Amino acid sequence: MTEEMSVPKPMSETDRLIGVLFDPKPAFADVAARPRWWVPLILFAVLGVGFTYAFTQRVGWERFMRQQLESNTRIQQLSAEQREQLIGQQARFAPIFGYVGGVLAWPVITLVSAGAFLFVFNVLLGSQLTFRSVFGVTCYGVLPHFLGGLLAVVVMFLKEPADFDLQNPLATNIGAFLDPNTAPPWLISLGSSIDIFTIWTLVLLATGFAVAARKLAWSKAFTWVVVTWGLWLVVKTGWVWIFS
Repeated sequence: MTEEMSVPKPMSETDRLIGVLFDPKPAFADVAARPRWWVPLILFAVLGVGFTYAFTQRVGWERFMRQQLESNTRIQQLSAEQREQLIGQQARFAPIFGYVGGVLAWPVITLVSAGAFLFVFNVLLGSQLTFRSVFGVTCYGVLPHFLGGLLAVVVMFLKEPADFDLQNPLATNIGAFLDPNTAPPWLISLGSSIDIFTIWTLVLLATGFAVAARKLAWSKAFTWVVVTWGLWLVVKTGWVWIFS
C-alpha cells in the first residue's frame, strides 16, 4: 500500500502543460517519471508556422526587409535600383525560411540545450539523469516562450502593421527599450536576451532538473542553469560584437 501511494498518478497532457507553467513541481515529477517531448514540440511547430503565415498576410516581409536593409550602411551604398532588387529577393525567400525555421528551430534549440544540461548535471554535478528525462524537462521548460509567441500574434493584429516590430513584438526585454540608432548591436543583442519569458524559463528548468535529480537543491540547479545560459549569452553577444 505504501509503495503504491508513492507512485505519482500519471497526468493527462493538458494537466501536464498547465501544471508546468503554474504548478511545476508535480508536473515535472510526471515528466521525469514518464519523459516525452512530442507535444510541446508540435505546439511550437504549429505556432511557428501560424506566426509566419500571420506575419506574411498581416505585415508583409517587404516592409520588414526594407526596414532592415535600409538601416544597413553597406546597403545605402548601393543604387536605388539595386536596393529595390535586393529587397524584392529577400522578401520572396523570407517566408520560406520563416516556415522552415518555425518547424525546426525549437527542436534544434531544445536538443542542443538538453545536451548541454546533460553534461552540466551529470558530469559536473554528478547527477544520474537520462537524456530522455533531460530532454523532456527542457522541452516542457521552454513553454513560457510558447505563451510569448501566442501573445505576439495577438499584438500583431492589435497594432498597425507598420508599428509591429518583428524582433521585439512584446517589448518584454531590455533590448526593446534601447535606441537602435545609438546603441551598439551587441548591446541590443544582450538586452534582447534578458527577457521576462526567458527568466520564467530559467526558473522552470531549474525546478524540472531539481525534481528529476531528486537530491539536488533547487538553488543549486538554478545557479547552474543560469551559468549555462550565461555562457551561451557570452558567445552570442561576442559573435554579434565581432561581426557587427
